Amino acid sequence: MRNKMLNPRIYRVICVLIFAIIIIGIFIIRLCYLQIYQYERWSERSKSNHISKRVLDVKRGVITDRNGMELAISVETYHVYLYTKEVKDLNETAGTLSTILPLTREEIIKKCKNGKYVLLCKNIELNLANKIRQLNIAGINLESHYQRYYPQNTLAANLIGFCGGDQVGLEGLEKLYDKSLKGYPGLAIQEDISISSNKGGDNIKSITPPMGGSNITLTIDAYIQHVLENELQVIAKKYDPLDTTAIVADPYTGEILGMACYPTYDLNNFAKSNPFNIKNRPATDMFEPGSCIKIIAAATALENHKVDSSSRFYCKGYGEIQNPYRKMKCTGHHGLLDINEAVAKSCNAAMMQLSQLVEPEMIYRMYKRFGLGEPTGIEVVSESNGILRPPSRWSAFSPSSLCIGQELTVTSLQVVQAYCAIANGGNLIRPRLIKSITSADGEFKQSFEPEVIRKVVSPQLARKLRSMLRGVVDEGGGGRAALEDYTSGGKTSTAQKPDGKGGYSNTKLVTSFIGMAPAMEPRIVVFVALNEPKGDTRTMFGSRLAAPSFAVIAEKVLKHLKVPPDKNVKTAENGVNSLLEMTAAHGEGIDKLNDTGNSIQTLASASNTSSLNTPPPVGINLVPNLVGKSMKEAIRTVNSMGLKAIYDGDGIVVKQLPPAGRPFPLSKILRIKLSSVINE
Repeated sequence: MRNKMLNPRIYRVICVLIFAIIIIGIFIIRLCYLQIYQYERWSERSKSNHISKRVLDVKRGVITDRNGMELAISVETYHVYLYTKEVKDLNETAGTLSTILPLTREEIIKKCKNGKYVLLCKNIELNLANKIRQLNIAGINLESHYQRYYPQNTLAANLIGFCGGDQVGLEGLEKLYDKSLKGYPGLAIQEDISISSNKGGDNIKSITPPMGGSNITLTIDAYIQHVLENELQVIAKKYDPLDTTAIVADPYTGEILGMACYPTYDLNNFAKSNPFNIKNRPATDMFEPGSCIKIIAAATALENHKVDSSSRFYCKGYGEIQNPYRKMKCTGHHGLLDINEAVAKSCNAAMMQLSQLVEPEMIYRMYKRFGLGEPTGIEVVSESNGILRPPSRWSAFSPSSLCIGQELTVTSLQVVQAYCAIANGGNLIRPRLIKSITSADGEFKQSFEPEVIRKVVSPQLARKLRSMLRGVVDEGGGGRAALEDYTSGGKTSTAQKPDGKGGYSNTKLVTSFIGMAPAMEPRIVVFVALNEPKGDTRTMFGSRLAAPSFAVIAEKVLKHLKVPPDKNVKTAENGVNSLLEMTAAHGEGIDKLNDTGNSIQTLASASNTSSLNTPPPVGINLVPNLVGKSMKEAIRTVNSMGLKAIYDGDGIVVKQLPPAGRPFPLSKILRIKLSSVINE
């Protein structure tokens, strides 16, 4: 009877044991499955809870001017992160950090409630990061980042452009060469305290180091750029235009030495800038060029032998064409003119008569050969093409309009490119802003050579055109573009802007001057333009507004480039000859200064040194002793005595012509040789 009562209990126990064994077996099988067959998967998931991969910022490449002056750099900064699981006492940690970071203790605690891994502060400086490292606080990580900085602030802002907060180029060269500048980011592994041997501070291991971006050297010269921007600011305050533009280019290489706009903006504070000021107007803004195109119209007629030096035009105060009749006012009653005088006096009547001598296709082909109506190909974002319609879309008035710079639109760069072809002997050169691109480690360097697009005119015709442009300054309406120490040539322009009703406005103008210096062997081409200057429209001409600025810019740039003056050279030589005759009685001879094959004639003492001690006549000014002085000291001394000088070389003065103690030369021009060994 007792056995029968125990059976149900035993049965239940056996059932429970069997069930337990089954459950335990299932767990064991599952555990084996996870530990053996899915080990790698769960191991990775476990690590991912304690280890995170982070992308390391890369240092963006540097942008410099042609002489190495830094225009855009990347400054190293740090982001401060806090991993809350590793922090033992949050209140104490927050209090300590508040003494270093620009945050209060309460602000830090509040941020820590938003997650496990919290960004406390961004872009702190290196000295603050070092203070945090020295504290060795558990749970604090410092991540290295880079912030773009522009040391020159507004200098060349329209060219350089800027980067956003993520170090991606948004404008200008920063955008165009973003891939080259940004390089390749690195990879880092971050461990928390549970698996790291480092119980405090940074638990970050670099797996792949970042590769810095390439460095870009521009063709612009920071000094020349500064000269342009200063001069544009001066004329902007004087005439209050919508905007002003200036460009300086090397006609033989196509290198842009300076390209400026005003108003401009601060690259370090671009977010608060007017979008209108950010535009790179020399490459994007189009306008009808006006009279500066007349030299290309003259080139068309000369190239096709439709006019020559014997051709004459008659101006009676206006120009006219027949069938259909059109009359256009001229700037004056010029009378009988040859082609040189027509360009020098900017005669509309002569240009209208010239347009009737050449075929429309000739005008179109010549304008296209000079690069009008097509982009220059310079390294900028969104360059405009300009507008030059084919002859099939011209009206009967179009040839005459084109010869005076109407019915087409150009950019400032296109005008500069066309005049560079005249200056260099007839080659259309592609303008360039990039001189070289160098890898971050300096092992690889890509340099850019001058690119000749095509031959435009013959060297003989180009020289003829340069002579005509010189006549504009010497004898025509460009007299205010004359330089003190250099010859110059160029063309004024006062272009009316379309009024939107099929005509031209009498109040909205674009005044400009484009020229070259020295006139016959140019080293630079300079363009200056004002868009809608304010004032009396009777005096708002390119010859009055833009030409003086051309003179200021060209004079400074040529002296900066150490181009020898070419004005009064013959007068200087005559003065030396006269001085030789005056001092022949003292037994003086001629010595020559030689440096790498170049010689400069100078006076030197001969053997009869006793005669040099003879006191000079009363009232005769004597040449000062400049030998041993620096260039700056020599310039100061020469200027203080009312003299001028031609400087050859760099550093300190080693010889001079005439020597010290001689009477002033008749030309009052000294020739000074400086050493190239000791640079100031």
